[in-house]
Amino acid sequence: MIFKLLFKIENWYKTKRSEFLKVFFANCGKNVQIDSTCVILGSGGFSIGDNTYISAYTTIYARFGVSIGKNCTISSNCGISSYNHVQNSLNRIADEPNDHKYSKPVKIGNNVWIGMNACILPGVEIGDNAVIGSGSVVTKSVPANEIWVGNPARFIKKLEL
Repeated sequence: MIFKLLFKIENWYKTKRSEFLKVFFANCGKNVQIDSTCVILGSGGFSIGDNTYISAYTTIYARFGVSIGKNCTISSNCGISSYNHVQNSLNRIADEPNDHKYSKPVKIGNNVWIGMNACILPGVEIGDNAVIGSGSVVTKSVPANEIWVGNPARFIKKLEL
């Protein structure tokens, strides 16, 4: 009995949290699912398309713009960031007003699958239908219809569509 009640409360919380978050996004499509353990910072710069799912413990730093297309799946524990710090180690914390010089938007196309524990860095664009393997660190843009894996992520093969 208690388990059923906790399950109902958890489902209610997930629904209400998603509805609440969507109010703060730059754009939010239909049938978007964001796990309750996800963190989205700078949500005013965040845009997400229809039928996209973001799994547990993913963190998105969208202050300088993160756009995710339609029909995407972002697996657990991923990191996506448009934000970067000043490069000079003496000013890294104190020079936050200049971080915009190093920060760049991230664009993820339609039908993209990003595997568990992947990291997408500032300025990266991922083309439509691309697959990013688990644990990959994507430091440069990925063309459409390709599979990339590794650290740093590298091309593996072209997808046959």
